[in-house]
Amino acid sequence: MNETDGTTSYKVGFGLLAALAFFIGLFVNGALPGLMVPTTGQAVWTLGFAQSFANGFSIYATNFGLPDPAAISFGLAAALPTAFFLKIGVPPADAYSLAFSMWLAVAFYGAYRFVRLIGGRGGISLLCALLWLTLPVIWQHADYSMVSLGFALLPAYFYTALRLVRYEQNLRSSVLFFGATLSAAFMDGYSFMMFASGVAISLLVSFATSSTERNEILYKCFPVTGAAFATSYLLYTAYIGRPSFEPEDLDFFRAFGSNIEFFFIPTQGALWLPDSVGLSAFRQEINYFGDGSVFNASFALMLIIAAFYALATRSSDIKLKAAFLLIGLCGFYMALGPSFKWNVLRPDGDFGPLMPLQYAPWRTGTEFLSTYVPGFNNMRASYRWVALGMFGAWALLALHVASRRVQPGTTIAIILAGIAFNMPTRAVIADNVQAREMIVGIDRYVESLRPIFRPGERVAFLPFRNDFFANYMTSKLDIRTYNIGGDKNLTVAMAGWPDTMLAFEPGKTGPEFGKKVLRLLTEQDADVAAIPYMDLLWAAHHWPRTAEYYDEMQPYLDQMQSSGVVDITRDENFAFVRLKPTPPVSPPIP
Repeated sequence: MNETDGTTSYKVGFGLLAALAFFIGLFVNGALPGLMVPTTGQAVWTLGFAQSFANGFSIYATNFGLPDPAAISFGLAAALPTAFFLKIGVPPADAYSLAFSMWLAVAFYGAYRFVRLIGGRGGISLLCALLWLTLPVIWQHADYSMVSLGFALLPAYFYTALRLVRYEQNLRSSVLFFGATLSAAFMDGYSFMMFASGVAISLLVSFATSSTERNEILYKCFPVTGAAFATSYLLYTAYIGRPSFEPEDLDFFRAFGSNIEFFFIPTQGALWLPDSVGLSAFRQEINYFGDGSVFNASFALMLIIAAFYALATRSSDIKLKAAFLLIGLCGFYMALGPSFKWNVLRPDGDFGPLMPLQYAPWRTGTEFLSTYVPGFNNMRASYRWVALGMFGAWALLALHVASRRVQPGTTIAIILAGIAFNMPTRAVIADNVQAREMIVGIDRYVESLRPIFRPGERVAFLPFRNDFFANYMTSKLDIRTYNIGGDKNLTVAMAGWPDTMLAFEPGKTGPEFGKKVLRLLTEQDADVAAIPYMDLLWAAHHWPRTAEYYDEMQPYLDQMQSSGVVDITRDENFAFVRLKPTPPVSPPIP
């Protein structure tokens, strides 16, 4: 089919091809409303915020994290459309999946437009966009919610930057670029920093290689891009109410840096084709520093091959080629963390996930960035920089296809092989289907609790922990709680808690537990004490959840019951304790 043919048959054929490619992308990412949800735990956490936004027509959650309204630490850009879908009656699981698919549509179109902008033709641009959207580094991060979307959107972000810096330096491009920086800031901090780093590299390459355009780059592009990033960052900090988060120790950066072999050999159980042909390696989290996400999400072999292929062939724009190469090298190098690691295993013993310096003799030299430079010192999961490295490699491939009107068979084969290598296993797809079923089950269970509460009641989940489940439960029932899911959110909320809440230790009971609950209720700091029999963090990840605290809590409940001042409503997963109503005082008889 001739691309220059503007007939209806061409448009229909191209539209069907685009729809098929996008459907494959949604399927791989587990974002098919009505069928799949990309994850469970983070979806429940986000749905709690989204439902609270919908309850109060606000960008702050007012149902949990009392006493102050709670800002969502990342992912506002996706939580708001989720809130809209909830408000118009879309079921919770499908509202989350629909918001995900909406942003994946932006990511897919942005990747397509990126290739088109630098000269690619329609069909090959669609294939490149599909190659990007199916990357494991994207869908493997669905368990981290909007981190996944931030990575998916990288080509869309860089499309706006490339358009502004290289092609159309006008008001429309400036507004589009600012929209990208704002979206990145309110989506995920990792992709925001990658976007900023990549734009800085691109501008420096342009400044160094374009003597005739240096004044324009220096006095126009630098100020516009700098102002956009700074304004977006300031708006984000104003929203969350703090200028930054506390940086992590270098042992964390070191542990969560990627082993070099992770780039080239995938982990068994994630990718269908490598598993089928025996190219994947069996890995267990206990054997490595960091966690499983480090070795599960770092595989980049096919894009590395594509990048070498593109570098070895002629390209139409040597300056862009240099910029994309430097972006890719920067991303992969930063993904190593502060230390080079090749087949480094965690030694026997109880070391935890962190990596002490003595186990990392070869340093990369990035310690200064990870310790002192704002933004970089919060990129604690170092391996995630691999997404920027993959973008650089993908952009080199995009420039290669854009430099040719007719693609050689080798190029097509590399792209198709890359897509094939990106396909998840059946187990991953089944997990996405099951995730929707679990969220539906959680929603059905929470709805069954509605008769127990009155709207607006204050509920304390005790003892408090990292209570993801409380986010959704309180928002769904339109009640209020001090508890909140998310370590950073919990720290912020606790600063305003009454003494009766601070009297409890996180996750612990103790001999005075029952008395502390009664004190909380009698001092009217809460209307109801909810005593969970299950861990409210893991209940949001795997449903139904075993009532692991049932036996531990019964003596305290019996003690409170024997006091005679409370009524206790018992459920399979909770006991709800409230003070008995005070009997009315009869007027004296004359």
